[in-house]
Amino acid sequence: ERHLAEPVTAAGDVEELAGLLAAGLKADLERRGEGARLLELALFRVDGHVSRIAVGTSRPLRDPKLVRRLFRERLTGTQAAFDPGFGFDLVRLSARETAKLEIVQTDLAGERQDGEEDIAVFADRVKARLGEQAVLRPVAVESHIPERAAALLPVAAAPEGKAIAGGRPNAPSAERPIRLFARPEPVEVMAEIPEGPPAHFRWRRALHRVARSEGPERIAPEWWRNGETAATRDYFRVEDVDGRRYWLYRQGLYDAAEPTPRWFMHGIFA
Repeated sequence: ERHLAEPVTAAGDVEELAGLLAAGLKADLERRGEGARLLELALFRVDGHVSRIAVGTSRPLRDPKLVRRLFRERLTGTQAAFDPGFGFDLVRLSARETAKLEIVQTDLAGERQDGEEDIAVFADRVKARLGEQAVLRPVAVESHIPERAAALLPVAAAPEGKAIAGGRPNAPSAERPIRLFARPEPVEVMAEIPEGPPAHFRWRRALHRVARSEGPERIAPEWWRNGETAATRDYFRVEDVDGRRYWLYRQGLYDAAEPTPRWFMHGIFA
């Protein structure tokens, strides 16, 4: 913390103080081999009121320049709520949450060859200015139902081991569409045989004639979640005569004991 002989009121002065305090905090974190995951800047006004500004990080951090930059973004984003009154005469920087910080080797020029590090810094700056929900990360979920197999979580809350980057852990071997609809859309399908792939289908009032198809890929329901009455899905990858590729599925089986199967559009390939 730092006591000030003259109270400060400008956001730029507060930002500079955050950088100075971060330099002192860095030495303490280095001794423990840790980095900060949650930093809090406490601003004590001369009238006794205390303002607290917190910033979170995607990765353990102790670089004073980056810490100062994060608080600059936070102060910019909360400018309307920043009320220095007659000034702050005491400023305190605390690491509310810490984690082990691994040392990363640099190249001969002293630069770190870590693209993910740059992304993490960018995400932290956006979060500091716009809030935690401004930057989301897709993560894998324990479900084989396509629309439940991934979820968007704030970057800081997303488990590293389950993050999706160009694929996902335990991804199915079958090809998946680039765009997956959150809610499958009903389609009208005509098939040559009941259990076969579509011969043509109508989706969003447009008729598509199928040139080729692959499937079915059967995905069983999650009976423990939807009950034993949940329907089985048979997925088909189809390509129409114009070269557009789609991911359709038939919900239900042709069985006298089950309702008539229905068809849905679930995604679009490139």
